[in-house]
Amino acid sequence: MGFIASFLIVYGVAGVVLGVAFAIAIGRCIHHQRRSQVAAYARSPSASPDAMREGFALLRGEVGADDAAPDAAVIAVEIPGGGQSVPGASPGAWDTRARAFSLRLPSGAAVRVEPASGRLTLDTTFVPASRGGAFIYRSEVRPGDAIYIAGSVRREIDPSAAGKGYRDAAQAWVLRAPAHGNLCVSSDTVIAHHARRARFHRAWAVALGAALTALHLGLFRAFHADVLGALGPAGDVGVGPAGGIGIGPAALALFFVGAVALAYRTLAEQTSPWTELRVERPRTA
Repeated sequence: MGFIASFLIVYGVAGVVLGVAFAIAIGRCIHHQRRSQVAAYARSPSASPDAMREGFALLRGEVGADDAAPDAAVIAVEIPGGGQSVPGASPGAWDTRARAFSLRLPSGAAVRVEPASGRLTLDTTFVPASRGGAFIYRSEVRPGDAIYIAGSVRREIDPSAAGKGYRDAAQAWVLRAPAHGNLCVSSDTVIAHHARRARFHRAWAVALGAALTALHLGLFRAFHADVLGALGPAGDVGVGPAGGIGIGPAALALFFVGAVALAYRTLAEQTSPWTELRVERPRTA
């Protein structure tokens, strides 16, 4: 097999395809790990308030009651029955109501959660219900519920508390939607799914990395040596071009790379606990 064809198979197919799959596995692992790992200061009952840090975090705590409405839901989402799968349905038909509330961490520290309109996601279970004779799906978060919530934690001036003067204003920890993304409320089930997905993609990242290493240090080792040997001291290609790889090893490499990449994609889709539902937005004239 010619040198150019061998070069494309070794570096283009066996290198790029496996390398991209390896990078995707790492990226998905980091994503799900981030969505399932609670911040250290939100896990330990003995954590000091000084241990809290600004930045993105997944917190777990109990929703505090508001004196003004101690029993009212702090977050409520209602979706018309079948609205997620019926063509022409609009997300605007979803009825979302949310108000600020406090989240009590296991250590006793309180974080004020301030949901923003249009930047809130509920990864929780929706139960069938009816409203005005219409069939809907409803999910609510009420005072006393234990929830997971992910967003951007910041320390800000608390207008509801008195400090020692304008030079020493009282401050509080506030959780809002991150700059790019939504404030996400999740249940125990969803967090467990994210943890399992992180382990799944981590295992495949190890497998893909091992396959990439074994292929290039084993089957293609001689080809790499020929390519490096054909380079002169100044990096110019020498007089004699590197030899190509045989048809047998090339076919074996193509089959191996295709099988591994296809297996990863297929298993990732078949074992996913989520079903992707698309909503067609109505066209505006």
